Formats: sequence, C-alpha cells, structure tokens
Amino acid sequence: MLVLAGHAIYQDGVWHGGHPGEDRIYEEHVRDAFRIFAAEDYRALVLSGGRSRPHLAPAITNSEAEGMRDYACDAGLLDARATVLLEPFGRDSFENVFFSMLCYHRQFRAWPERMGVVSWKFKALRFYLIACGLGLAGERFRFYGSGDATGFEQFAIANVQYDAAIVRDGEIIDPLHRDPRAFAAKRLARTPPEFAGNAAYLDLVKREYGAADLIDRVESIQPGPAWRDIAWPWSTAPY
Repeated sequence: MLVLAGHAIYQDGVWHGGHPGEDRIYEEHVRDAFRIFAAEDYRALVLSGGRSRPHLAPAITNSEAEGMRDYACDAGLLDARATVLLEPFGRDSFENVFFSMLCYHRQFRAWPERMGVVSWKFKALRFYLIACGLGLAGERFRFYGSGDATGFEQFAIANVQYDAAIVRDGEIIDPLHRDPRAFAAKRLARTPPEFAGNAAYLDLVKREYGAADLIDRVESIQPGPAWRDIAWPWSTAPY
C-alpha cells in the first residue's frame, strides 16, 4: 500500500486552505504518488485526508482525499485498472497512516505486506517515528519525500517542535500523537463542524472501518512507553 497524505483541499479546479504559492507543490505530491505507485508495484494507492478546514464549510465540501482524486482526474492521472482508495478521515500525519491501514483492510480483508508514504520531504522523520509506533519499521516501511517548502525558517521551526513532542530525552514517547496539546487539540480544530467532538467523529470512523477496539486502544494511550505494548494486528496476523 502506498499512502499519499493530503494537505490542502482541491475543489472546482482550485486548491483551498493551503499556504499561498504552494498549489504547484500539492499537485507535485499527487503526480509523484501516482508515478511511484506505478513504478514500485504497490497493490493500492490510498489518498488520505479529511475535511480538515472547518472554516471553509459549507462552501467547500470535498475532503483532502476527494480533492486529490479530483485533481488526479483533471490531470489525467487516473487509470481505471489501478486500485485507488479514498481515506477521507485523517486529520494529521498519524491518522493518515493509521486510518489508511484500516481502509486497506476494509478493501482487501488483509493487512499490507509493505507500506510507503508520500509527503513533504521535511516530514521524513515524523513518518519514520509513526512507523515505529505502528510496528512498521524496517523493510515494511518506506518514505518518499516530495516537494520543497517555500518558507524554510517557518517550516523548520514548526517541524522541530512537532518532532520534539514525539521524542524527548532520547526516547520515543509519543509516536501515536496522543499529547493533548501538541496533537489532540490540532485534530479537534480540524474536525468538521457538524461533529460534537472527537468521540463523535471517531464513531463515524469506526462505522466506516470497523476496528473499534483498536481505535479505542489507541485513544486510551498516554505519552510514554505504553505505545510499545499494543499488539498490532498486522504484526501478529498473516498478510
């Protein structure tokens, strides 16, 4: 499975909710994902990203995932023979990966033997840490960097702060993004306005993908060593 993590929302030929001047980079991400998908012989390409810009509602109805599909269609990238799945719920990098695993399993009733992720080049460490947290480190995981940030200083500071919330004092403490201030508050801010809160949103995710026990287990984890105790089904079951 190859995952493309979304950023802005494409609708009616325009990218919405992104940073000024970055439209061409969002398009580059989509083009790179389809190129890598074909070249590396992945079984499915998962386009991941929710309706993560509540301030754009109700005018913008696409999720990030739906927008990336629409751009791919407009750009002539879609191949009817290829398996392209939409994961329209992910609100941050962790949910992009975690929910994509659940989306893949719903489609194939099996877990992927290997996973790749396409995202900004500067997010490489973040996704490798997430892969560690999900028991995907090693030969089962590969990151593909795409696009250079335009505001280097701004992005560098934000990225260092983000990664520092995952690794502290030389230990990986929060690869599942459980910190309430660093991560949970951001997810809530990216939740569509019709949901009363995080629990209501995750109820929808559970209805779509199943795996309620696993989602609840992740939600119960606190920053610290407890993430190491999760028995991920893709680590204990045959593919």
